[in-house]
Amino acid sequence: MNEFIDDSMQEAFGLMLDGNLKESAAIIEEKLKDHPDSIWLLLEAANINYILCEMAKSIGYYKRLLKLRPDSPYVMYRLGVALYRSTNFSEAVEAFNKIIDSGKHLPMTYLWLGLSYYHLGNEEKSIASYRKLFEYGSETLMANYYMGIALKASGKYTEAIGFFEKLLNKNDQHVSALYHLGRAHMKNFNYEKARIYFKMVMDLDPENMNAASMFDFLMSA
Repeated sequence: MNEFIDDSMQEAFGLMLDGNLKESAAIIEEKLKDHPDSIWLLLEAANINYILCEMAKSIGYYKRLLKLRPDSPYVMYRLGVALYRSTNFSEAVEAFNKIIDSGKHLPMTYLWLGLSYYHLGNEEKSIASYRKLFEYGSETLMANYYMGIALKASGKYTEAIGFFEKLLNKNDQHVSALYHLGRAHMKNFNYEKARIYFKMVMDLDPENMNAASMFDFLMSA
């Protein structure tokens, strides 16, 4: 790595620290042209383009890295997340499953895998992925929210309610969780509770037309 830290790379790091990420990325990518197989430069280029939301570039650099380090779980994980963010959900699923099959995965791999399956319309595999995440003790607010969403989408309304309530026990002003909790109660024909949660959404977010529409419908039902 040290042989690449010349004046231009020092400039790139300085620009990065100052928040000038595009200029920093341009210098790193120019340096990479002279050293196309530098793992360090490829990783820097992949990560900075990810931060810049240049997902196509980021994915390209991660894929080049994997040709040099095919067994790197970190690079495969970063590739999977970049693929997910670029809406390449099928490829993201493939990447996350490769990490899991290697046995070198972090628990959060299951969260991203669950999200990817959900966007592919496979709620059952999404739910199964979140359950694996919870087995590791990683029951975060985000995980509870997305588990609730997947359960509601698959018609498991009572279980979905439980996960939304877990989230709201720690953050009782989570507008989206309140709205989906209202929807789950509505699907369970518990209209009184549904009205309560839609009203809570309206109080927190007066411009939330979805909650207002559901509330008005239930009031006239």
